[in-house]
Amino acid sequence: MKVNNIQVNIGEVHAQTISGSGCFSGSANSFTFHPDCPKPGTFKRYRKQGSGIRTSDGTFEFVERNTVRSRAEVIKMLSHGRLTKTLTGEYLLTIRIPVWEERPASVIAEDAMVAMDALQAYIWEEAA
Repeated sequence: MKVNNIQVNIGEVHAQTISGSGCFSGSANSFTFHPDCPKPGTFKRYRKQGSGIRTSDGTFEFVERNTVRSRAEVIKMLSHGRLTKTLTGEYLLTIRIPVWEERPASVIAEDAMVAMDALQAYIWEEAA
């Protein structure tokens, strides 16, 4: 398919219109765009997760997925999880146990005991 113009937004600062052609592979799982006049080094590589949208008129748009990373302070890494202090000052104990674990209750108890000791030591250090 022939694409007349594609607007490329890199961050929120730069926008440029490119003329070229694009094609979808067999099951439309991937989209490739080929500019009419390729100039190597014109753009920085751009690799992000997101959603590609092809409208009924053939327009293609890409919407980047925003990823929010936790900024919590890790107090202790556990064998099946972690103990963290959130930005709001709360303590958070996260334990993930795989389905095939033979003794999930004992894993929770062991990790909780290790987390309690680590939390007591952390609070003691903060008070000092």
